[in-house]
Amino acid sequence: MRDIWISTYRVITGFALSAVFALPLGLMIGTYRPVQAMLEPLTDFIRYMPAVAFIPLVMLWVGIDESSKIAIIFIGTFFQMVLMVAEDVRRVPITQIEAAQTMGANRSEIVSLVIVQSAKPALLDTLRVTMGWAWTYLVVAELVAANSGLGYSILRAQRFMQTDKIFAGIILIGLIGLAIDQLFRWLHRKSFPWMYK
Repeated sequence: MRDIWISTYRVITGFALSAVFALPLGLMIGTYRPVQAMLEPLTDFIRYMPAVAFIPLVMLWVGIDESSKIAIIFIGTFFQMVLMVAEDVRRVPITQIEAAQTMGANRSEIVSLVIVQSAKPALLDTLRVTMGWAWTYLVVAELVAANSGLGYSILRAQRFMQTDKIFAGIILIGLIGLAIDQLFRWLHRKSFPWMYK
C-alpha cells in the first residue's frame, strides 16, 4: 500500500505540474502566431529527447529526493501536452471565431469565451491521454535513487528473479491507470453530456 500511495503521489504531482504550465502555454501557441513561431519548434525539438536522457541532469540540478522523480514525470509529459493542447485549440472551427468577431468580440473575449469553451472537450481528452503517459514514465522516474514505489518494486523484483512480484507490480499500475482513465471518462460525460446523446 505504501508503494501504491507514493507512486500515485509522484504521478499525480508530476502530471498536475505539467498541466498547470502546459495548458496556458499550449493555448498561447495555438492562438497567437508569433508565440507559435517562437516556441513550437523548440517544443518539437525537446519532445523527441527521451526522458531517460535527462536523469543525470535532474540528479545534478534537482537532487535525488522526491522532486527528482516528479521532475522526470513532468519532463516526460509536459512537451507532449503543450503540442496536443495547441493542436486542440487550432481545431476550433473558424466559423465560431468569425461569428464572435462579427458580434464585436475583442481578442481576449474570443480566446476566453470562444476558443477555450469550444476546445474544452478535446482538452479534457488530452489530459486523459497524457495521464496515461505519466504512468508509463513512473518506472523511469523511480530509477532515480528510489527506495519505494511500484516501479522500484518491479526493478527490485527483477534483480531477484521474482517474476510473480514483477507481474503484480505491472498489474497494479495497469489497474490504477485504468481507474484514473475511467474517472476522466466519467468527468467528460458529466461535463459535456450533449456529446453523448
